Amino acid sequence: MNIDFNGYTKDNLIEYCKGIYNDKGIEGLLYSHIKKKGNLYMALYKNGITLKDLLSILGLTAEYESFKNTNKKWSYDKILEKCREVVNEYGYLPPAEWFRKNGYGSLVTAMYQREKSFADLRNDLNTDEGGSFVLSKNGIRWLSHPEASFSNFLYARGIAHDRGRKYPEGYSDFADARYGIYDVQFTDLHGNIVDVEIWGDKPNGHGEEHYAKKRETKEAFNAENNNNFLGVEYKDCFDEQRLTAILEPYIGIIEPYIFQKSTDKIIPSTHWSNADELLDYCREFIKQFENQEFPTEEWLRKRGKWKDREGEAYNTLSVYIKKWIGGVRKLREILGQESVSTKVWNKETAMHDLKEWYERYGSTPGSVVARYKSGKMDLTKEEYLKGASLNHAITKYVGTMSEAMNMLGVKIRKSPSKKHKR
Repeated sequence: MNIDFNGYTKDNLIEYCKGIYNDKGIEGLLYSHIKKKGNLYMALYKNGITLKDLLSILGLTAEYESFKNTNKKWSYDKILEKCREVVNEYGYLPPAEWFRKNGYGSLVTAMYQREKSFADLRNDLNTDEGGSFVLSKNGIRWLSHPEASFSNFLYARGIAHDRGRKYPEGYSDFADARYGIYDVQFTDLHGNIVDVEIWGDKPNGHGEEHYAKKRETKEAFNAENNNNFLGVEYKDCFDEQRLTAILEPYIGIIEPYIFQKSTDKIIPSTHWSNADELLDYCREFIKQFENQEFPTEEWLRKRGKWKDREGEAYNTLSVYIKKWIGGVRKLREILGQESVSTKVWNKETAMHDLKEWYERYGSTPGSVVARYKSGKMDLTKEEYLKGASLNHAITKYVGTMSEAMNMLGVKIRKSPSKKHKR
């Protein structure tokens, strides 16, 4: 969604940047990230807000400095170097909790900040207790995490699939290469084998130009020779909604129904591999608390009444709990701690949840609830209650829904007035 920030007031801009922080963590407020948000940087500048000022206003200066120091200390090459030492000593790569307990918590933080998982580390280290692969739910060993996520999506919906087959013989002449192999193959609604390539921007962080040329060649070959070819961007493999839309022409829309664990019903299938390891980390994480209850998001981020608590902030952990599990409330449900979870509404939480709601439904909570009541839309009781509660919270803490959507950069279209019949 491309937003024009020219009409934003100073308060609107600060509120929007607060939303970026809630969604992406402190990394989202780096200069390089802000510059990608259309004319946001210039709008801040015109309102007399430098990035230094913005961090001060949001109370994030100390966290920003800590983030920079962590990233300076732990480049990805240094993370790999340290992990190789550990693997050489112990024979395997221990989980995240081991690193935290042994004084390398900042390594784990830096890893998550770089949007890496321990599955990625094992791939890049060429070790996973015996090989470079990511295991999906059906037991297939994949060469990358996006492939495993794609596999889990299909597995959850009962779609037959396997590792990709070799390209036809003509490919070697076309591409001036000995051979090519598709990433995945699956069977569509009509019984056809669909050949899938999952495109990555930076394979292992190297060879970008070579990879771009290789991709271009494969796309050209398949355009001429394969009517059942599908190319998927690697980022889409981690997004349930995008993958649903991409695969609808091939398999229709199928709700997940094959589960191995009780947690699989709660977590999106595209996040199963990452979530399993994160859940193990969270189960160890709560052992430091006397009541062994998972803390609130505010506690993790050192905000509100917890802003002066002792110890480090776990902002990146909070981001990944939201990204891979669906938030602290869902995590508590998985941990059997539903009774601990209570929602505290204020302007910030209302705007945060409204953004997530709109990204999911493409409409305001009031509109969705109204369609549900009229029987025009299926909705779970939990989502219906959440929508009604969110609608009330916006009115109480923000203002009108139009004002709130405006702050998100979305204009609500008014329905054309109906002429009365005489």
